[in-house]
Parts: sequence; C-alpha cells; structure tokens
Amino acid sequence: MSITKKRLKVFLYGNFFGAYRSENLVKYLLDKGYRTAIVAPEFYYERGEKKDLLTKVMRLLFSGYYFIELFIYAALADVVYLLPLNSSLIRPVVWASRLFKTKLVVEMYVSAYDTLVRERKEIEKDSAAAQKLRKNDSLALSAADYVVHLARYELSYWEQLFEITLADDKIAIAPLFCEPSLTKMQHQAKREGCLRICWWGTLIPTHGMSNILQALHQLQKSGIDFSCQLFGAPPKGKEFLLKKYQSEIDSLGIAERVSLRQDLKFSDDTLPRYLVDNCDLALGTFGNTQKAQASVPNKLIEALILGIPVLTMRTPALEEFFTPGVDFWSCEATPEAMADAITKIDAQTAYSVDWPKTRQQTLEIFCLDNYRRAIDQSLKAMSQ
Repeated sequence: MSITKKRLKVFLYGNFFGAYRSENLVKYLLDKGYRTAIVAPEFYYERGEKKDLLTKVMRLLFSGYYFIELFIYAALADVVYLLPLNSSLIRPVVWASRLFKTKLVVEMYVSAYDTLVRERKEIEKDSAAAQKLRKNDSLALSAADYVVHLARYELSYWEQLFEITLADDKIAIAPLFCEPSLTKMQHQAKREGCLRICWWGTLIPTHGMSNILQALHQLQKSGIDFSCQLFGAPPKGKEFLLKKYQSEIDSLGIAERVSLRQDLKFSDDTLPRYLVDNCDLALGTFGNTQKAQASVPNKLIEALILGIPVLTMRTPALEEFFTPGVDFWSCEATPEAMADAITKIDAQTAYSVDWPKTRQQTLEIFCLDNYRRAIDQSLKAMSQ
C-alpha cells in the first residue's frame, strides 16, 4: 500500500535504550508518511564488533560527527523530537533548535535527576554531576515547545522539583502501554490451597522491597498460608542487592515461603505466562519516596492488563487514571497496612473489585492508540 508523504519534516535525536515507545514512535511516523531522519549519538562513539585499524581510526576521527549532524538536520527539519530517556543530550539540541528556529518536542519518560540523585542516591545531591542532571532535566522541560509524557501528575511534581511552570496547552499525555502479546494473555488461575503472591520488577527504592518483606514476615507470624515469588532484577552495577534481600529473607525466617528469582522475564513472555497460571495476588509498589508517590508503576498496569488481582499502595498519582479502592485493592505503604490488607484478601473479606471491568478500563487508557494520538497532537501543534 502506498504512503502519501507529509510535508512536515521530523528529526528524531537521541539514543535508543530498548525503549518500546521509541520503536513505536519511529514506526508510526514512517507509517503516517512523515519525512523522518534519525541520529543516535552512541552509534558514533561506542565500539562495535569490528576491531580492524581502519574502523578504529574512523571511530576516533568521527566520534563527534553526530554533533555536526544534529545541526544539519535541525536546520532542515520542521521539528526536532528528543527521544525518551535522553535529557542528558538536551543542551546542544536547544542550541540547534533556537539557532534555526526549529520547533522542539521533548519526551522525558523519566527524570534522571529524580531517579539517580533523589531516589537511588547513586550521585551525591550537592555534587557537580547532580547539578548537571538537574539543569538538563529542567532545561528539557522548560525549553520544549511541546512535552509528551506519561502522566500530568508527575509533570506537576517535576514543576515543583525544578521550580518551573509548564503550560497545559503544550502538553500531551500518553500513558504507559505494553507489548501486544500481553493483551492476549488473561489470568486463569483459580486458588487452590495457599495464597500465591507474586511481585516483579527492578530492585529500586520506589518498589519498597523491604516493606514487602516485612509485611510477608507479619503474614507468616499470623499463620496465613501463602507462598511468594519475587521476580527481582538489580539495577546495573548493583548486583549486591540480590544478596542483600536474600539475607533479609533469611534473617526474617521466611525463606520457606518466599523465593527471590531471576529465571523468568517479561522480555520473552516467560514471566507473564507463568503469572496468569500461578498467581492469585500481585503486589505493586510500596516505596517511601516522592518518586513512588508521583508515578504510575509499570507492574500495576501489567498486572491489570493480565487480569491478575493486585494490591498496591495508595498514591495521588493513581487518581489521574483510576479510583483506588474501587478499581483495585490499595493500602498505605507500611508493612502493617499491607499485612492487614492481604489478610482480608486471604479471608475473602476485602472489598469487592470488578476485575474484568478494571482490565477493560486499563486496556482503553494504557494503549498504543493513545500514544499515537499524543504524537499527532504534538506534531499538529508544531505545524500551526
């Protein structure tokens, strides 16, 4: 089928991080006929498999050529679109877009400053590196002609954090969405015997693993019959967290009921296939951080799309899309509140939730079509 080319030229700039959003952004622009160019800086300066002398010399000579390409494409394009997770590249992008009066669309996805400095504390708050991250994130949001993001509540949180103001008419909200294969799976498990609890995700403060383990310890002391599979992966460079949490499991005396695993993944569908057949209750996020309060956790959306009953902490961020306490089970992010909620779920005295209805609502909100609409919204605004 032939595609009618559009007049608008869109220049995509940034590195790809296995981001499903970036993949769909590129596909949608090409399918819609936008004249599109892409420059990924890391392609120039990162090593490949070839190790011959000529390749090494060329990489050294042209390792910064992406900077020249940025200005060439920015001059020719109508819109520069900064890809998700690339706020570190914002400064030259702003220079180029201002020099050539090219519109700038920024898709943040996450704040590097909030994540690495405030949340994970991998960088000292008063360090030069931290201040650079803060300035980059602030500039990416404030200099953009249009911002595409996951949720308005998190943007409001960033406005306070960075002391900036974003105009609502320059924002397009595009919530999380999952791989199509996930929507084809649906929870079929019927409880037989003990309550089978599952959690999955990265071992980061947002998720509140220590709170979860303390709650499981209280359940065991209360005599609740349960098992819990924790599918946790540490952030890169923090593999020691696996030993840390395994030691915590052992010290709490819950190792017979609680397993920390890494053998199944969402990336190859082995984990969701396991969950729909072997999970009675999914646990969401229970971190005691501002980031945890301001974001919508991936695991909540994944569980709801799979149709798995889920318990997560009650946060104002969720109210943008859901009614916590109606659309799913929620409680405060304390071990006591979590244990109390799970005890009621186990006894079937928790408040009733229409899980098929919540699943359908989730599929309608957290979907690829809404991302495509946000892309259209931002590009139409840039062409006016």
